[in-house]
Amino acid sequence: MKEEKEICYPFAYGKLNACLDWLASGVEMDCIREGVTVNDKVIELLKKRIVKIQKAAAEDSYDKH
Repeated sequence: MKEEKEICYPFAYGKLNACLDWLASGVEMDCIREGVTVNDKVIELLKKRIVKIQKAAAEDSYDKH
């Protein structure tokens, strides 16, 4: 019988948030390895967008009651 697993939302949120932080630098390193030229401004814009997403997620998670 397959065991039912429940998501630990605080852990999942923390891991996703950390992965978003890693995303921009990971993309930047992948581009360097692959020889893809990307303007530094693109990476900066990606990092800013990630911060906006993280802030919006944190604000949306506050108890609204």
